[in-house]
Amino acid sequence: MKKETKTFEKLLKKELYEKFTDAKKGIIDIVMREYDSSLTINDRKSKSNPEFYRDDFVERLENFNYIEEGGDTIKFTVPTMENFDFSGRLKVIEQIMEGTVGVYVEVNAEDYEKMFGKKVLSREPLDTSVPKRDLIYLMRYNTAVRNAELATFGKRNYLVKYPFSNTTSIPGLEGAESFIDENMNNWVKEAINKATKKFKTTV
Repeated sequence: MKKETKTFEKLLKKELYEKFTDAKKGIIDIVMREYDSSLTINDRKSKSNPEFYRDDFVERLENFNYIEEGGDTIKFTVPTMENFDFSGRLKVIEQIMEGTVGVYVEVNAEDYEKMFGKKVLSREPLDTSVPKRDLIYLMRYNTAVRNAELATFGKRNYLVKYPFSNTTSIPGLEGAESFIDENMNNWVKEAINKATKKFKTTV
């Protein structure tokens, strides 16, 4: 009986692995459709354009550890805002997906020094992977910044407005969770049925 149980578990694990592999492909497709439809901007001057980070995001999504195997067990994990790796360049995308309260502008180090007469010391750049001359900092577009902009450059709207200012969270990964919630029970049932049929041919 123990041997038969082991045989069935192996068959079931194989069927689940195939289902989970298909689920991974489905998740990537769903998430990237949302990415391409929701993470769009009109101002091509913005350094936070999601198009610049699309390839990195796809690669990170493909390399996510969806399927974990251990002995006769198998586990499927869905990428979420909590467990997805947004490190490095993708910090930009994480911030966009989380939403931003207030109006911000993108300021490079050179313009910051012109406006405030000092180097940027205490702010984290939007994307740390770019060369130093291309570092961009997000600054709330308050009275002090507006006045400094006008005094330094002689006009308003010289600075590029952060295109995702005043935005709520964007459901970039939520679609993946819904997809799994809606289909997992059926996938498991189908895997059990297939494994059962194959098991009957072995006994």
